[in-house]
Amino acid sequence: MTELGELIEQIPLRHNLVSYLVFTGAFMGLLLAGVIAFRAPRENRSLTYFACFIACVSLVTLDTFLCYTGWMKYSLAWNDSTEPLTLLIAPLMYLSVRFLVLRRPLKLQWIFLHIAPAVLYALSQIGYYTQPLSVKYNAYKGAYFKDLPFVAVPDGTTYGYALIKNHHRWLLLLSFSAYGILTFWTWFKNRKSFGSPASGVRISKYRFSSYILILLFIVFALLLGVYINFKDDSGDHFITLLTFAIMAFTIVVFVSESRFFQQTWLLDKYETQGAADRDLDLEKLKAIVSDPEFFTAHDASLNGAAQALEIHANKVSRLVNQGTGGNFNDYLNGFRVNLACERLRSTDYKQLTIEAIGKSVGFRSKSAFYEAFKKHRGMSPSQFMKGTSTS
Repeated sequence: MTELGELIEQIPLRHNLVSYLVFTGAFMGLLLAGVIAFRAPRENRSLTYFACFIACVSLVTLDTFLCYTGWMKYSLAWNDSTEPLTLLIAPLMYLSVRFLVLRRPLKLQWIFLHIAPAVLYALSQIGYYTQPLSVKYNAYKGAYFKDLPFVAVPDGTTYGYALIKNHHRWLLLLSFSAYGILTFWTWFKNRKSFGSPASGVRISKYRFSSYILILLFIVFALLLGVYINFKDDSGDHFITLLTFAIMAFTIVVFVSESRFFQQTWLLDKYETQGAADRDLDLEKLKAIVSDPEFFTAHDASLNGAAQALEIHANKVSRLVNQGTGGNFNDYLNGFRVNLACERLRSTDYKQLTIEAIGKSVGFRSKSAFYEAFKKHRGMSPSQFMKGTSTS
C-alpha cells in the first residue's frame, strides 16, 4: 500500500450525537426538497426556490457529515465539492421571499445574476478539483484530523485557486449580509400589501417570509460566531446542526398545514375536480374577479367566478388558497376595499355615507364592510377618511 493509502486508512471514523443529528438533518432536507419540488404548483416559484434552498443546504450538510465522521476518506476526490452551493443559499432565500411578496417572476438574465457568484467561485476552484488526491488529503486532514501527518505532493503542484478558496467563509458571510439586507428591504417595502390570513390559515405569506428573514439572521449570526472561534472547517459541524433544526421545524410547519388536518379532507372537498384545468392561474381568475361589474354585484360569489371560467368551484377555491394564503371571500373583498378607498377619497362620492359607499362596492351590510376594510387596511373606513383629510 502506498504512503497516501496508509495515511487515508488511518483516518478514524467517529460517530456521536452530533453526527446522528447532522445526518438526520441532511436526510430530512433531501426528502423534503423532493416532496416540495414534486408537489408544489408549477406557478408557485416561491416554493420552487425554497425547495432548491433546502436541497443546497442538505447537500452541504451531507458533505460536512462525511468530513466530520471520517467517511470522507472513501470519497476524498469529492472533498469541498459543495462549496459553490453555499453561495446559492442566501440568493435562493431572497428569491423565494421576492416572488412570494411581489408575485412577479424574474427574467432569466436576472436570475443568472444572482447565481453568478456561485458559478464564478466554482470556476475559480477548477484548479483544486483537478488536483491529485494527495493535495485533497492534506486539505481535509488539516481541517479535521490535525494529528495525522501531511503527505508529499507531486513536484510543480500549484495553489493559485487558494487565493479565493482561503476567503470562502468571508464570501459566504458577505452573501448572507447582502441578501439579508435585500430580503428585509423587499419584505419591509411591501409588508402593507400582505393583509391578514384567512381563518384557519396559520402560515400566511407574511409569516412564511418572516420565517425566512429570521432564518437569514440566525444563519448569519451562527456563521460569524463559528468563523471567529474556529479556523478552517473544524467548526462546520456546529453550523450544520442548525440544518436539523431547520428541517424539523419546516416539516412541522408543512405538515401542520396539510389537508390531513383539515375537515375538508374528510369531506373530499377537492376530490371532484381531478387533473383537469391545469392551465388555470391566478392572473386568469383576477381578470374575472377584478372587474368592477363582477365584484360590486351583491351576488358575486365563488360559484359565479367558477362559472365564468367554466371550471369547478373547488378548483377556484384551491387556486386562491394556494396563491394568496386566504379564501375566495378575502380575495373578492380585497378588490371591493380598494374601490371603496378610491370612492372615500373622491369628491364625486362625498354625498354618500360610509355605509352607502360600502354597499356601492358590493358589501351587503355596514358590519361586513367595516370588518373587511379593517382586515385589509388595518383601520376602519372612518379612520381612513380622517387620515386622508389630514394628509
